Amino acid sequence: MGESSAHAQRNKELTLFLNEQKSSIVETWLQNVLLPSNDPFYEEVKKNGYHTIEELISFLETGSLERISLLTSKIAKERIEAKTNIGDFVYNINIGRSIVYERMMCSLLNEDEKGEGVMQMQRYFDHLLYLSVKDYTALKDSIIDRKNQFIQEMHHDRLTMLGQIAASFAHEFRNPLTSVKGFIYLLQREGKKTDQSEYYFDIIQNELVSLEEKISQFLYLSKMRGLQDKLEKIPVTSLLKEMLEFMYPRFTEANIVVQSNFEKEAFIEGDSAQIKQVLLNILVNAVEELCEWNGERTIEVKLKSVDETVELSICNNGKPIPEYLLENVFQPFVTTKSLGTGLGLSVCKQIVEKHNGTIEVNSKEDFTCFTIKFPGI
Repeated sequence: MGESSAHAQRNKELTLFLNEQKSSIVETWLQNVLLPSNDPFYEEVKKNGYHTIEELISFLETGSLERISLLTSKIAKERIEAKTNIGDFVYNINIGRSIVYERMMCSLLNEDEKGEGVMQMQRYFDHLLYLSVKDYTALKDSIIDRKNQFIQEMHHDRLTMLGQIAASFAHEFRNPLTSVKGFIYLLQREGKKTDQSEYYFDIIQNELVSLEEKISQFLYLSKMRGLQDKLEKIPVTSLLKEMLEFMYPRFTEANIVVQSNFEKEAFIEGDSAQIKQVLLNILVNAVEELCEWNGERTIEVKLKSVDETVELSICNNGKPIPEYLLENVFQPFVTTKSLGTGLGLSVCKQIVEKHNGTIEVNSKEDFTCFTIKFPGI
């Protein structure tokens, strides 16, 4: 008998054996699988067991594994809906493999038929397991992607709503605030001045300025992206030096050493008042973080032009930003401060992006660095 004829005969004997043992194999498999009693697809699981053996028989008869994908797709969908974990899923398939193997090895088939059967069975179950896990994982990933998209859309809608609310409140507060400032100015001019009253007026003015800054942050946050403000050529190096001089009393009071490294004057196009706001927010954040630091306090500022890009970095050696906050630190209302609004860095990001720039943060044990890049002119 030729090799091909012998191979065909062995497959024929294996097919007859599996047809005879099909019901017994499936029943034994159902007794050993990890399957809750309330599984919504219990009857389908039983059908899938029979279908699995039938596809193995078809493979022995035709040598083709093409049809198996219909089975694995069905199984994966049902296991996802039944909320089966991947470990149980793989275990159940391998239990079926083991039962078929044991039945085959304990059968009356001759050694050649058993050897052929084991080889073919392993190839079939390897492919079955590969496709099942692949389909299961693809469906799981698809579900996760849809959930993430839904969460992002909800997050965007909420931020849009918050922006609209912020703009409404900011405008409502700004009008009476302007009136209050005006009347305080009149009281300062007309009232009898004493050292104590001057002290009180200074406190009131400072608090009003702080309140105006918060209102401005809300308004920045609520503006649509795009720079409608008057554009001008901004000397960034000079602007940065101005902000450092403005902050000098705060640096001195907090015992902060400022190390600066500037190249020649660099220019960008935009609104200088908004760029000042960005620089001020980041420098103030650095000072506030360092005020809680017991060691040597350092702020390092670098500015350089690289390939028509103006790159600015502001670093401090305070406590690192917690990892769970790092990727969301530019989102509104995210803050590391117990009394912070969480708007400062969000406003910075919005202003920088309005100027076609980027802002990133890198926080490690030694330094927390904010890096801003603008297109130069």
